[in-house]
Amino acid sequence: MPSDPSDRAGHGGGANGASALRVHPVDVVVSGVVLVLCALLYWRTFYFDEVPSSLAQNVQPATFPRLVLICTMVFALILPFEQHRKLARGIDLDAERSEALPGITWATMVALLLFVAALPTLGALPALALITLLLPLLWGERRWKIIIPYVLLFPISILFLFAEVLEVTFPRGLTGGIFY
Repeated sequence: MPSDPSDRAGHGGGANGASALRVHPVDVVVSGVVLVLCALLYWRTFYFDEVPSSLAQNVQPATFPRLVLICTMVFALILPFEQHRKLARGIDLDAERSEALPGITWATMVALLLFVAALPTLGALPALALITLLLPLLWGERRWKIIIPYVLLFPISILFLFAEVLEVTFPRGLTGGIFY
């Protein structure tokens, strides 16, 4: 088995020794799946209700999801070419990817899914405050001088940005209009 990642079949240089553009087959598949899902979700945004121009305060309901999907599609198009950049630096993605995901990754995914599930019930501000407290603790942060300002300022900043600047409403949940 070759020790140099660039010696692998399909990853060698060109005829004159120049570096050929290399893509990772797994990344191509992942990118394809992400692009198909994004395309389906983008298509779904055409069925969102539109607010009449006289009532629209800012952007239509479909605008923000479309922007997020477009950014995701751009990243998905770039992903297969990561292999080329990493090999040029002497990094073998296959070696790095051979290890299973750490438990903290799975715990973070579960926490974020619970956040999404709790958002309509709790409301945006309590749910954001809860997740901004939970994630740093889950990741091992114990410096309360950092956690407390983060828990207080980040959710309020996010709500201000979206509610006041972008004029996007969030679920109010059980708290109703108490916080905003």
